[in-house]
Amino acid sequence: MEVTTRLFLVACAETTADKDGVFLGPSNHALSRKGKRHARLLSEHLKGEGIDSFYSSPYNGAFATASTLAARHRRGVIRIRDLQEMDFGGWTGNTAQEVKESDREQLVVWQFRPHEHCMPGGETLEEVQTRTVDALEHIVSVERGNSVCVVTHAIPAKTAMCHFMNEDLSIIWHTPPQESTALNVIALADGEAEISLVGSLEHLGQESPT
Repeated sequence: MEVTTRLFLVACAETTADKDGVFLGPSNHALSRKGKRHARLLSEHLKGEGIDSFYSSPYNGAFATASTLAARHRRGVIRIRDLQEMDFGGWTGNTAQEVKESDREQLVVWQFRPHEHCMPGGETLEEVQTRTVDALEHIVSVERGNSVCVVTHAIPAKTAMCHFMNEDLSIIWHTPPQESTALNVIALADGEAEISLVGSLEHLGQESPT
């Protein structure tokens, strides 16, 4: 008998690091005021979905986002290391402008040939996709037949959606944005993915995500 698991994949709400425009590192960045508001709006949007379990990246922003969503369902949140943001290596904590001044050639590769780029001392997009999809597949196997919400970050979310949409990582920047609290909804059954939402910000109403 076919069993369907619903996956609500959410991009972390805006943090103080996002406001500064830096490549995010594992420091414990808190949600910005806007990020907190967006998380509350998504929580209200999802209140009737009957979500059984909640998982998040270990980063505090993602955990705070997931905790806001889980509170509506009276659930806790499980942190999963492999859901963390991309390891930006030597770029961590720098803005794009700072990287442009010190590593212009590699920034161009990142912007136009991202699938060929490896962060200096960090990860490739393929490595991020592999660990993120592996983590999601493990969660789905544990939560088989349930509705589960997973909060990660923009790049892991984009790589995962490339996987579910059968899109190559070379066009990752041309896939729908994963802004603050962007919502993706996927129904998974017997290895098949049926996608109903990608990068949705409907829950924000008329408010700008940025």
